[in-house]
Amino acid sequence: MMLVCPWVSYLIAEGLSLSGIVAILVNGVVLSLYANPNLSLGAKSVLKLGYETFAYAFETLVFLFLGIGLTAFNHPYKQMGWGLFLTTILNLNIARALNVFVVSAIANTSRTKSKINYKV
Repeated sequence: MMLVCPWVSYLIAEGLSLSGIVAILVNGVVLSLYANPNLSLGAKSVLKLGYETFAYAFETLVFLFLGIGLTAFNHPYKQMGWGLFLTTILNLNIARALNVFVVSAIANTSRTKSKINYKV
């Protein structure tokens, strides 16, 4: 049930032209609230190991497909030039810095001990 329900909810949502990802998330919350307390400790550990195995395997497949897609298609590198590459690196660094400082500030507002310092 714990493995089939998310898959069935995804199929139903896709069949109705709704978001399958949201259906899986809602299904996960519902299963966590209602089905998880009724499982034995052994079943919980087996399910946790199974979910981690599936997540690792599918994450590996996604990155394999991304790597193959990067080299398998003809990308217009000559038309893009170095400006796009440098702009992308600059934007990624700015976004990361803003994200780290904003998230750290938000985390520090709820902490009383062990606050994150801003020393570089």
